[in-house]
Amino acid sequence: MRQVLEKFEAEFTSVADAVENGEFALWVGSGISRQAPNLGDLIERAFNYLRQRAIDPATSAAYLPALEEALRLAEVEPARVEVWYPEPLSAWPERRAIIDRLWNKYSRVLDIRIAGTDADFVLWEAIDIRQAFAHPAPPAAEHLCIAMLILEGAVKEIASANWDGFIEAAVDRLSSGVQGVVQVVVDPDQLRGPAGRAQLLKFHGCIVHASREPLIFRRFLTGSHTQIIDWPENAEFAAMRNAVVGVATARKTLVLGLSIQDNNLQTLFARAKAAHAWPWPCAPAAPAHIFCEDTIQQGQRDVLRVAYGEAYNKDPGVVHAATLLRAWGEKVLIALVLRLLGDKLNRLMRLALTGLGKEAIADTLELSLKALRDDISDLAVPSPGGANRTAFVNHGIALWSRMLSLFRGGTPPADPHGYETLSNSTLNLLTADQNAVAMGLGRLGVALSLLQCGRTSGLWQLSQPVSDALTSGVITARALRPDAVDRQLFVVRSASEAIALQSRGAFANDTTVVLHADDVWHQMAGSGASARRVSTPPGRTGRVGETHVSLGALLARCGDAATLQQEFFTEMML
Repeated sequence: MRQVLEKFEAEFTSVADAVENGEFALWVGSGISRQAPNLGDLIERAFNYLRQRAIDPATSAAYLPALEEALRLAEVEPARVEVWYPEPLSAWPERRAIIDRLWNKYSRVLDIRIAGTDADFVLWEAIDIRQAFAHPAPPAAEHLCIAMLILEGAVKEIASANWDGFIEAAVDRLSSGVQGVVQVVVDPDQLRGPAGRAQLLKFHGCIVHASREPLIFRRFLTGSHTQIIDWPENAEFAAMRNAVVGVATARKTLVLGLSIQDNNLQTLFARAKAAHAWPWPCAPAAPAHIFCEDTIQQGQRDVLRVAYGEAYNKDPGVVHAATLLRAWGEKVLIALVLRLLGDKLNRLMRLALTGLGKEAIADTLELSLKALRDDISDLAVPSPGGANRTAFVNHGIALWSRMLSLFRGGTPPADPHGYETLSNSTLNLLTADQNAVAMGLGRLGVALSLLQCGRTSGLWQLSQPVSDALTSGVITARALRPDAVDRQLFVVRSASEAIALQSRGAFANDTTVVLHADDVWHQMAGSGASARRVSTPPGRTGRVGETHVSLGALLARCGDAATLQQEFFTEMML
């Protein structure tokens, strides 16, 4: 994970910057939907459907030719395996070879025809694609990260060859069911609907829509060889083609799990070039095509040849090096989210410090904020016994949303499964987002930077809250000394958020530490109170209370980063 972030700080800096500023569209394929029905299983379902009816005397005349066509596609002579016809494919000695050969010819399998049936009979009836997608798994790390990039304003267009609804489900969950965040387009008529924060062009159809309203959306499911060949010229898809070509023309392309092997997709990029070609070389701008792969696949190589023409021929190796990330989509998307959130916090922090006339402090704190981001990225590993980072992403969303919600309003997130957006502005427009600036989010960046400074200085360790209880805060801190205890940290915007938390019993532990973005709490407590420990907090009397640290007071009296760090360490007294 850290290596991917390092790429985005080195040779692919322009790419990450362009993503943060909304210059890239995502082109996604089946490689990011590993939890979708397995293609091999779908092929086996189709094969067995044909086989069962091929051996039934009542239906043999119609289905035996279809079975033999499937076998010949698998490079198996029917007469040689006829003895196995009564057995399910799972019992055949050549099962693995048959599925492997049909895997790369799946569009030909879907094109097998049965006399007197619809052209999509194999897909709709033999495979029963609706039932295959009937009980989808929860969104994976890739879909959740795409949803976060949408909500943060970095991704505005997605072109998808996938039939599944994972991206839509991820956005729906993280936005707490708010309608219209993503404008999903399957039928060209939907292009005329209300715009969302992002537009998802499902140019090969959508099984969710097709299952819900088959009379309208079934015909848009594109998978057979004939459909793929016909798609670029079919008048019914003209509006969708124009929309997708527009995306390829106006936005740079980040390819995730999409081989671009189908001719209809390659034709789209050729048309985009004809409309307005992308330049090569492109520096200082980011390359127009980026592939999240270990190696460039043949279809992707074809796109580069078409897009850059003679410029590609001068040095293909240079083009490949600049466009191949050598990282899979899951890691790339997690890295982009971490970088975007870190860069937004840093930008807001710099704006806040510049407003105080202390921009020089931001240079030092920026390094700590990046170090914190990188340390978090080291935690992005597959769960024990797992093969993906979905558990990490889900946990990260919960912790981030808890911290941001408590900072902004002094209350836990209304939806425990939702996502708290930092700002829906792109990074280059963040300065103009008056809500984000006025919310004091820059001071949150200061707090996190200073906490990381103490961590790297060997004063304390930081970890996640020990439980979901409100009393556990947003971070657990523990001084690095033998007699140290866990301290529950809260970071709040102002006294009103602290009072709201206090009224909910959040500060029940005397080990609680509250970091205030401003100095209102200290001012309300009176001049006789310490800046650290307030014996009579506003609205409450009695016991010796929690520790309160005022970032506002520290920033007012500290003129440089070193002094600010030292004063902060003293105030914390963990």
